[in-house]
Amino acid sequence: MPALKPLLELARPGQWIKNGFVLLPLFFAHALLDAAALRGALLATFAFCLAASAVYAFNDTRDVARDRLHPDKRNRPLARGAISVACALWMSVLLAVLAMIVAALANLHVVAVIAIYLASQFAYSISLKHIPFVDVLLVASGFGLRILAGGFGAQVPLTGWILVMAVLLALMLVLGKRHGDLVHDVQGRAALYDRRTVERILLVLAASVLGAYLLYSLSPDVMARHGHAALVYSSPWVVLGIARYLFLVLKRGAGGDPSRLATRDPLMLLASIGWLATLGFILYG
Repeated sequence: MPALKPLLELARPGQWIKNGFVLLPLFFAHALLDAAALRGALLATFAFCLAASAVYAFNDTRDVARDRLHPDKRNRPLARGAISVACALWMSVLLAVLAMIVAALANLHVVAVIAIYLASQFAYSISLKHIPFVDVLLVASGFGLRILAGGFGAQVPLTGWILVMAVLLALMLVLGKRHGDLVHDVQGRAALYDRRTVERILLVLAASVLGAYLLYSLSPDVMARHGHAALVYSSPWVVLGIARYLFLVLKRGAGGDPSRLATRDPLMLLASIGWLATLGFILYG
């Protein structure tokens, strides 16, 4: 049996921070203290953690040769030979099945979302990731599916704005990652994208994310639901987070791992904590 540590590395639990998107509908719906809603949202989140790890494991089996040429990815378990491709495939299947089982404990709508996510991401890993911008759209769609799973799991209403924000933000983060690949001339990515085009689109997406957030905060439905327009006071943190991310990506070429930036860069971490704290006070204070 392979050692447990390489299998855990293959699952990439450090990337599970992305599944915090699943909890956003619960948070924004004032349902964080509702036991039934919280249970459903947590089950949906755990299901997405398992599903995402299934996708990571499968994707690594497709990229072993390329990863061995990458300055960072060559240290992944498959690339360094710590576990076999067959073992990684079995692990991917097991995690995918477990994800569906956990999703079923929430409700059938979450099962459907997880199934769509797995199908789209496996298709991405097999061939679609080699088509420029289609690969970005597929990865970003996973964040929209996370929002849907969170809403279905918690059984709270979803607004179109929160889905739009999630997808736009995901597009910005994924394109930032592609920009990092271009900066470091990672094999394969430089042939798919033009750096100047990516930078222009990043600026448009950044403005779109902020605009969508402001429109969401000030939309009549949201103000009626919360009884005030105070959500807009959390927007400075969004500005700080977006501005810092663009600086790190465009000036320092640091877009390779958005999850790492969010947890290790002091200003990105401050923006995240400040945003959550401000929203927590506004919604639950």
